[in-house]
Amino acid sequence: MTNEAVFTSKLFSLSLWLLGIKHQRIDKGCPWMNGRVERFFGTLKEKLNQWDVDSLEQLGGALTQFRFWYNHVRPHQHLNGRTPAEVWQGKDIYQQKIKKEYSFNAWDGLLTGDGLLTGYFLKT
Repeated sequence: MTNEAVFTSKLFSLSLWLLGIKHQRIDKGCPWMNGRVERFFGTLKEKLNQWDVDSLEQLGGALTQFRFWYNHVRPHQHLNGRTPAEVWQGKDIYQQKIKKEYSFNAWDGLLTGDGLLTGYFLKT
């Protein structure tokens, strides 16, 4: 996938250079070198394989829901039970006062979870 034309084009390379980003590739056949992305795609594929998508528009909305669930609802074992959004924002969920509990349900029950709002990613 990293050898696709979009990742080897002059425009892509120039854009990275202008942004000060160094393009790093993993060795072929070594997915463990990119574990976070591999885990993300593994979870996405697992869920998509269980759910029927009828159109590109539906898929677009579904991916937005998945992104929210993955980053804001689903606790990650590697992050000590926190979500990526909590870690990214530097929030210690164990030290913050809980404002509200909520339940999340999407994709006909494939994406579910209970969350705690501490007032930093959704306004109550």
